[in-house]
Amino acid sequence: MAETFLLEVATPEKLLVREQASEAQIPAANGYVGILPGHAALLAELGSGALSYTAAGRRHSLTVRGGWLEVLDDHVRVLADGAE
Repeated sequence: MAETFLLEVATPEKLLVREQASEAQIPAANGYVGILPGHAALLAELGSGALSYTAAGRRHSLTVRGGWLEVLDDHVRVLADGAE
């Protein structure tokens, strides 16, 4: 099993994040979703709140609101209505 997954966070205006991550905490409409490598496929409505992830041993965070979360084998895509 892979030790990382590709995390992409984008808004309609631009791509904010494209990094190999080892874990992520993402706000879904009904609570936070914890993502590790090998997570089951998932499509969920994105909520509002802090999205945090670990890449290259460093913790990063940003705020997202609304949109969609897609989790595939080794790829997590966050399509947010807004983020900062």
